[in-house]
Amino acid sequence: MKIIIIGVGELGRLLAQTLCNAGHEVVVVDNSGEELEHLGDRLDILRVEGSCTSVATLKKAGIENTDALLAVSGDEPANILSCQLAAKLGVRKTICRLFRSDSFSAEDHISAGDFGIWKTFSTPEESARKILDVLKNRFVKEKIRFSHSDQACMEVVQISPTSHLLGTRLQDLVCGNLLSNIRIAAALHGSKFIAPGGNTIFGSGDRIYVAGLESDVSQFVEWCSPDESSSGRIVIAGGGETGLFLAQKAHGLGYDVRLIERDPRRIDRISDELAPGIMLMSGDPTEGDLLEEAGTASADVFVSAESDDEDNILAGILAKRMGAKKTVVLTRKPEYIRIVPTMDLIDCGFSASQIAVNTVLRLLGLGIFRIDVNLESYGAKLAEFKVTRNSPLAGKMIKHCGLPSNLALILRGDETITPSGDTVLQPGDTAISIVTEELAKTMKPLFPSERTQAAHTAL
Repeated sequence: MKIIIIGVGELGRLLAQTLCNAGHEVVVVDNSGEELEHLGDRLDILRVEGSCTSVATLKKAGIENTDALLAVSGDEPANILSCQLAAKLGVRKTICRLFRSDSFSAEDHISAGDFGIWKTFSTPEESARKILDVLKNRFVKEKIRFSHSDQACMEVVQISPTSHLLGTRLQDLVCGNLLSNIRIAAALHGSKFIAPGGNTIFGSGDRIYVAGLESDVSQFVEWCSPDESSSGRIVIAGGGETGLFLAQKAHGLGYDVRLIERDPRRIDRISDELAPGIMLMSGDPTEGDLLEEAGTASADVFVSAESDDEDNILAGILAKRMGAKKTVVLTRKPEYIRIVPTMDLIDCGFSASQIAVNTVLRLLGLGIFRIDVNLESYGAKLAEFKVTRNSPLAGKMIKHCGLPSNLALILRGDETITPSGDTVLQPGDTAISIVTEELAKTMKPLFPSERTQAAHTAL
């Protein structure tokens, strides 16, 4: 697949690296030669210097034979215009990064599609949604959504000290139909990556990847690691776009929301936007007195989503030491992607850049490996494999396919299937699996793309 990326900031660079490593033809466009040089020579990509709103620049990038254009620069109007030009020049898949929620208006019948935009996303809103997904239970570390289903998900859950999973083999668990409706795709135990089987016994602190329909996963998580928290208080540090969106949504879900913002000018701007009942506080969230005044010690969740990564980390650590049951820290610099999630006093460490990359991959629906920091440290990846008409697996039962036992889900249209050995794979199915690097190389030829097969046929 040929993909043009507009903008080589942090997000553009991460996308270029991820897509190039997955074997796609990548072209990057930026008007800064210095930024293009930052990509280095390690990636096999074409770099084009020039304005993304120039037809001549887009033609130089090969827009006529491009499958997708990703407009992810820091200039929203330029992103919109480049998508519009690309659509006029024949590109069907255009994805636009937005920074404002009022760029278009359904009330006035002005949509992104009017500008040739296929799909849009907003990094602040996606980051806030990622955080909202982990609020319900302090043992849930992350919720992962997939390209081809709005109903299926995978949750990363830490086994609590009182979990029903402790000390019992997986095959001996007594939990009604819960296990038949979900699949535990992988587990992280200390320094070990485990593909669970019937004889697997989990320990306190292990992290498990639970996949299935969202309702079934939620029911299983509450059974295996119940959370008895009751106050429903969330303290949010940072009243920027992410913090503001998060505060409004959390309040709508019934949380007692306390929002801390250090910039007096920002407070004046957002005070009228906040729903009644949200407590807005002024000050530095890295100061213990202010955190205490906000009720952090008895908070179910403390979220730090300021613009400064170091302040976010510090605030999260202070909040945990004060007694917050769960701490969530959002960072932006790529170098923190692998550092923050490993910190003991941070329960959930999310990277805005990582969230944005995974969002774009999900929107594209490429079946590509997504970034998962915890899995990568164990040499494993979360992947979506598409079963095409040309796949040697099409029409076969899974037990005859030689696929790994940790195959998590099969997505078929609007249907989510918990796979068994007798499940027959059909063209159009998406298989979700957590695989090691070595296993991924073995599985990839079993899921050829339509284009790959067509190329082989032509030869």
